[in-house]
Amino acid sequence: MDRQGEFARRRLTLFPGHTDQPDGSELASLVARSPLGFFEVTGPLHTSFEAEWPVRVDVPASLRGFRHALDMSQVKFAALIGTSRVNIERWEGGTIRPFRGDVLPLLTLLRRYADGPQAVGQLLNFAAAAVCPLMTRPTAIYTGLDLAAPLANDVHDHTDLLPSLLMAFRLVELLVPLDDPPLVEELSRRYLPVVGAGHVGGREHSWEPTVSAVAQRLTEDDRRLWLAMGRRLAELNPRHMGQGDIIDAEGAVTAEDDQSH
Repeated sequence: MDRQGEFARRRLTLFPGHTDQPDGSELASLVARSPLGFFEVTGPLHTSFEAEWPVRVDVPASLRGFRHALDMSQVKFAALIGTSRVNIERWEGGTIRPFRGDVLPLLTLLRRYADGPQAVGQLLNFAAAAVCPLMTRPTAIYTGLDLAAPLANDVHDHTDLLPSLLMAFRLVELLVPLDDPPLVEELSRRYLPVVGAGHVGGREHSWEPTVSAVAQRLTEDDRRLWLAMGRRLAELNPRHMGQGDIIDAEGAVTAEDDQSH
């Protein structure tokens, strides 16, 4: 059985917190290393369906997904984390919010029990639940520091999950990296929501979703090669790159008025 079928069979939650696959969407999967060991996520590509913004993370569904990743009943899961089965039922049903809706103490409670790639992957849904509500502007550029801030407070600190979370965001085509990773530190790196990538500067090109989708599927090395080729083409023929778009030294696209006749 493939990974997507395995997710459905085990009733795991699609990243970032989708109970069901959105109509018409395509799914992608990733296995990678995190501070808690290897993690596995499967999620819908947000360029393949009408995604809402800001992205809503279903915390009750994520709780069910995390429990199913541990292959536990509500009774066993309640005993594991030190609460009652009734509380688990209410949390998963959405009638009561654990910790009054504060995701950080919930992350602190659950991460110690994240055993295995699927459980660690399901845990990232809760990290997404902390970050996604703050990404309210689809055309804004967010730095790693911006995205790390909601993962920590005076009591809880889960910023070590940020690199894994960003990998998952890129996998499901939520964010586009604007900087070369080897050249820019994690917290200084810039990201743009895919949903707003075609609207920066008030313009949208029909080819942008395709280019973004291809870029997301490339390895980091291939993406750097692609950017280098684009910069070289811009240097050779800047006036005809995207009808006046010029790729600058950092890979950003800027507009230049065409003065030619």
